[in-house]
Amino acid sequence: MRSIASKRAFTLVELLVVIAIIGTLVGLLLPAVQAAREAARRSQCSNNMKQVAVALHNYQDANKTLPPSATNSTVDTKGRQGWSWMLFVLPYIEQASLFDACMNQTTWRMQVPMYMDTAVAAQARAAIPSFVCPTDTVALLDPEVQVNSAASWLTFTSSKSNYLANGGATGSWGGSTDQQIRLSQGAFRKVKGAAFKDFTDGLSKTFLVGEAGGTPAVGVNPGKMPGIWTGTVNQNNVFVETTRWTVNKLNSGLTDAFGSFHPAGANFAMGDASVRFIDDMIQTNPLLWTFDGSVDASINSYLSNISSSSRGVYERLSTRADGLAVGEY
Repeated sequence: MRSIASKRAFTLVELLVVIAIIGTLVGLLLPAVQAAREAARRSQCSNNMKQVAVALHNYQDANKTLPPSATNSTVDTKGRQGWSWMLFVLPYIEQASLFDACMNQTTWRMQVPMYMDTAVAAQARAAIPSFVCPTDTVALLDPEVQVNSAASWLTFTSSKSNYLANGGATGSWGGSTDQQIRLSQGAFRKVKGAAFKDFTDGLSKTFLVGEAGGTPAVGVNPGKMPGIWTGTVNQNNVFVETTRWTVNKLNSGLTDAFGSFHPAGANFAMGDASVRFIDDMIQTNPLLWTFDGSVDASINSYLSNISSSSRGVYERLSTRADGLAVGEY
């Protein structure tokens, strides 16, 4: 007699147990996978910022000064007005053809970034990899839309940039060329660029460029958070298209603040071209708000306040010559 081997299959209970185990494992592994992906994106962001910082060093070596945060036609030798500092680093980040295209337009178009030739504008709207953080989810052209929607006559054509200039403790508007140069105490100076010799607090103790973007904490449209690389409307005004300040807390969600989509902080390039991830819980004690740069009394008050020992570490790192020591942070 032949024995018949009985065949045994999974019961419904056993199948459900296996599915539950698989679901638990997926639930445990998914955060780790997401964290690994974000770590890779943050590393790429840091590399991008490093490229921008090295480009600025190369520019300073060639010109003995950094570019201004936005050009002024009364100072710029070619009469350019409103062009961003980012224009001038293009040749140093493998974007020389785009720089040449911007500079080879008809004279009046070359001078003002709002009126670019059609072909050049198309190039300006393309992504510039060194200016874009891979974690930021804001659409490439959304900041352009936000700027242009502010007034019907604005016609900027530009892709976004997540890496903007450190303008110091706070922004200002108005003022003569001399007043603007005097009050601009960040790494980037209005109208006429600062030189590294002006960083008397130390290059490693001063923000050069910081991230701009992130989830708005106070209901601000996220499309306003990054900048646009071509330039600004008026080089005498508070140009949030190219610059950020430490007057508001890191990751506060305000338009003029530094921030990112990275959890708990943002990348900053220091004056020595090193890149640091700054925790958004860094000590902060801002003293100032945006002020009128055409009033000498306001400028004097500003210059006095930025040297106050009560200022937070975050604010001290944004000023190149306040005379305040900064330890570990």
